[in-house]
Amino acid sequence: MTTADGPRAIAFIGGTGPEGIGLALRFAAAGVPVIIGSRVGTRAEAAAASIRAAVPGAQAHGFENLEAVARADRVALTFPYAGLGDFLETARGRLAGKLVVDVVVPLSLRDGFFELLPVPGGGSVGELIQREAPEARVVSAFKNLSAEKLRKLTAPLEGDIVLCGEDAAARAQVSDLVSLLPGLRAVDGGGIANARYLEAITALLLNLNRRYKSQTSIAILGLRTDRQK
Repeated sequence: MTTADGPRAIAFIGGTGPEGIGLALRFAAAGVPVIIGSRVGTRAEAAAASIRAAVPGAQAHGFENLEAVARADRVALTFPYAGLGDFLETARGRLAGKLVVDVVVPLSLRDGFFELLPVPGGGSVGELIQREAPEARVVSAFKNLSAEKLRKLTAPLEGDIVLCGEDAAARAQVSDLVSLLPGLRAVDGGGIANARYLEAITALLLNLNRRYKSQTSIAILGLRTDRQK
């Protein structure tokens, strides 16, 4: 997790939104340098300043999205699905060779009910990103975590983080990142096609949250991972 120059940063693109700022806070608290990306650089730096205020000693800086991508070899996409097309149009070539953590879920809220939107070409957002940026090392992960709980640093995290991607080494790298966040367990979910089911689970969890006024996550029972053996 470190280089000769110190710990490697993670860039959170769309990091001013609830999920992005929540994940960035948690990783900053774990000692990982974080870079916040936004379409507006001043918003990104304001979000980074809020992380530095919440986590004493945190290394957090904000930049416009493309600059944020350029400054890290690990990039988490945490913005709403509506922004994915424009981002890929401008950034797909800059993602080549990078570990790209896909946290995007194609959701719509209609009449108080969360549902999945169709993804161009079929399948999941992770599959779409991998098609559009074939040289990126895409792993879908963190899709089922509550943004609200992430942002409360005093709230313990719990649950399983299922990782889906075609590159086994990339999945292992994201598994190492998950291990930095106490209470979470990484589960290797295999190929990127399984990401479509993670997205469906997110819609279900959000509907349960509205019904029960709760903050839910998932845990897979009866499964022992390599880290537990």
